[in-house]
Amino acid sequence: MKTPVSRIVPGKVILYRGEPCIVLEHRKEGTLLAVAEQIEQSFGKTNNFKDEDNALRVHLNGAFLDSITQGHPEEVITRTVDLTALNGSKEYGTVECKVAPLTLDELRKYHGILPNPESWEWSVTPWSTPCVDDDHVWVLGLDSDGNLSNDSCSNTYGSRPAFLIPSTLHLPFPFPFPFPFLYYFLFFITDSFYFSSLFFFLKNISPFNLGINLGDLPVPPFLS
Repeated sequence: MKTPVSRIVPGKVILYRGEPCIVLEHRKEGTLLAVAEQIEQSFGKTNNFKDEDNALRVHLNGAFLDSITQGHPEEVITRTVDLTALNGSKEYGTVECKVAPLTLDELRKYHGILPNPESWEWSVTPWSTPCVDDDHVWVLGLDSDGNLSNDSCSNTYGSRPAFLIPSTLHLPFPFPFPFPFLYYFLFFITDSFYFSSLFFFLKNISPFNLGINLGDLPVPPFLS
């Protein structure tokens, strides 16, 4: 069972070509996803993700992109990534790419829906830049306890990169059975009182990650 990604609530985990991904935001250009499981990679020779030979950028927009799209990189939308440093330096400007770690501003924005990582991971935001204090080494990252700190670009750490896909794409639910069919089946075969209780539980209390906005389902007549 599949649904347009535009109908999936931010914070839910969906399967993009078999890869678990977190829905972060529905934008005008498309839907922003972040992979749910870390990959390991060094950042690069400097803390500038815009460098042509930046190891993380090359990997994410090469082998990783080809792998996650199963050979269909055109499915991912190119986006503009802000490389403003933690101290506000705009020396690095922006970069156009398909896949990148989240910026500091995005980490703040999605704080309530993005789980803490298993271990320290890269952001795309530099700690500073050469024009400020001759810094071309340190990169901002997110720790497993939710704190922000820096580390050297030459080290290898985790990353949960983000990418933009068309909101019209139909993606499968990460659920063991087609929930909407079950919904209508229960509607027709169960007593209205018991179904009312089940509907309330699934809509408001259920701990399961259904990967669908239950508010989009029509309310049974006896509940309206």
